[in-house]
Amino acid sequence: MATTNVSAVGAASEDQVLVADSSDKQLRKALSFQDLFMISFGGVVGSGWLFAVSFSAAIAGPAAVISWIICGIFMLAIALCFCETASALHKTGQLVRGPLYSHGGFSGYIIGTGYILGSITVPAIEAEAVITYFATAYHYNWVASNGLLTSTGTVIAVLLMIGFFILNYVGVRFLGLFNSIVTWWKLIIPTVTVILLFAIFRASNFTISGFTPFGWPGVFICIPSAGIGFAYLGFRGAAQFSGEAKNPQRDAPRAIILSIFAAVILYVLLQVVFIGAVRWVAAGIAPGNWAGLLTGPLATAPFYYEFKFAGIALFTGFASFLLADSVISPSGTGWVFLGEATRAVYGVGADGFFPRGLLSIQRRTRIPWVALIATTVIGAVFIAPFPAWHLFADFVTDAFTISLLSGPLTLLVLRRYAPKIRRPFQLPAAFWVGAIAFVGGSLVIYWSEFGGLFYVLTCVFLVLPVFYFFYVPRNFGISQGTSIVIGIVQLIATVGVTAWGYVNLYIGDIVSLTPSEPTVANSVLTQHFVIYYILILLVVWGPTLLVHRMANADGKKMVTSGLWVLTLLFFEMLLSWFSVLGTFGCSPVPCGPLSSAYIPFPYDTAIMAVVAFIIYIWAIQSGYRTKDLAEVETLMLQEEGAPSGMGGSTSPAAPSVAAQPVMGDSS
Repeated sequence: MATTNVSAVGAASEDQVLVADSSDKQLRKALSFQDLFMISFGGVVGSGWLFAVSFSAAIAGPAAVISWIICGIFMLAIALCFCETASALHKTGQLVRGPLYSHGGFSGYIIGTGYILGSITVPAIEAEAVITYFATAYHYNWVASNGLLTSTGTVIAVLLMIGFFILNYVGVRFLGLFNSIVTWWKLIIPTVTVILLFAIFRASNFTISGFTPFGWPGVFICIPSAGIGFAYLGFRGAAQFSGEAKNPQRDAPRAIILSIFAAVILYVLLQVVFIGAVRWVAAGIAPGNWAGLLTGPLATAPFYYEFKFAGIALFTGFASFLLADSVISPSGTGWVFLGEATRAVYGVGADGFFPRGLLSIQRRTRIPWVALIATTVIGAVFIAPFPAWHLFADFVTDAFTISLLSGPLTLLVLRRYAPKIRRPFQLPAAFWVGAIAFVGGSLVIYWSEFGGLFYVLTCVFLVLPVFYFFYVPRNFGISQGTSIVIGIVQLIATVGVTAWGYVNLYIGDIVSLTPSEPTVANSVLTQHFVIYYILILLVVWGPTLLVHRMANADGKKMVTSGLWVLTLLFFEMLLSWFSVLGTFGCSPVPCGPLSSAYIPFPYDTAIMAVVAFIIYIWAIQSGYRTKDLAEVETLMLQEEGAPSGMGGSTSPAAPSVAAQPVMGDSS
């Protein structure tokens, strides 16, 4: 394997921004606007359209249509923020590199690892989608009766991931071309599905048990839990691959916006026709029993069986095309996300959080090959504890959304502290669009089931010691030995506290994520939660404050600038426990162990929205002109003055933005 390692691991003292820039220049600038759009839209239309509509209807009933619209608005706001940052930075892996530039290493690491946790597991969830849909239709033994992969199914899923690896390894140019062809298929089949199912549409399905059979909480709970948020999250592809585009400053924003608009329209129509096409008797479900969709054929192969149950020869024939699409659509998303995850790992390596060996570029295909191998292996490992599509949806949505919260913050901080960087796309009313993005994203995380939130935050806390192992010794003025000891102690303590909480909070089986209904009173459970919450606070905040005290001036600034992240995550968990999300049976799927909520809906959601807005303002104000940002701005200005053959933009120069007050931003 001929490679060139642009980041000699031994050169620890070398400036990490210059090391990353040297590596960036070796990436192939080969992607067109169509390639970027197809990558983003191809990431959006994957297994989500095959499964999320069924689970959404099961949790929210006909009101699931509203869920898609609400989440679409939030994701559009988030996407618009990333359009400007992608236009300005246009760096491969920029979604995880932007927070480092605007808020420093501490929050940059937490946000970056949140993104990696989400993206690294998507290829696995897409592989599982292929196995589940195909095995259900042909009655293969790849999936058990409870919907979980068997050992055979697990092996096949891993083999699919190896196939995703090969497609990414041959290079970004081939990936872009191949993905464009596949995405046209992924656009045509769902569109034809909408058209055909309108022919058997029954409006009565929208009123048979009321528009909101489970109340309005179900409308919001299904956004993360049913996979709606997960389905939309693929829009980030154009931003992640922008460093490998021919004209990233012009094409990446257009690709992101167009992919989101197309996705919202498509998913709303798919949800409408799915609800209208349900044939209750043929599916073996009592009319109006939306919760019944959680089991049976409509849970594992929804659209396939809707066409089969229609009793029309043409529809039965089209069902065979859906089986082909059940392989093509998830696989297309799987290999795109494997590429995205690779760029995210590469980006975190460029930030200096992980070993610099992750910046190694393959000489012939010019892809970050070490990051690609690491991403594939770790993603495959996640198949074991999450052996079904619906188990992944909530986890992936929360992990991704944590990372996306940085979008509006990075945008506004860069406007203030790096105004000279050229921005071909400038977001109007950026502060208020950013507020919708940040508050909306915070709510999506909050609406998760308590057990799902517990797992995501546990994973974030478990990888926090890596920050002390690699980044702190290089940047905080603390010796490597001291940093490693702090990290090891925190890791051991986190494992111990998590295990105690898992048992005493009735979180549930790690394979099902479904809590068992406890026999003890709410007061006892809440006492257990308070103990767990205080302990995990000490375990996470203790080392953070200790490192702040020991660090040099730069390290202290980084920690102070990133405290908003921990504050938000811990408040999400606290409110989730005491609200309806901590109660057992809060919707057709169990949410938490309590028998009743201390804070009822909608007061809980209102509290979360207000707190999120306050933290949003705090996070903007805590941004500063980091050393990395100062160096990146210098490099970007040099690049803009370079000839177009060097990879710079060939579009006409756009005005830079002047520093503006946070609340008065209207450019």
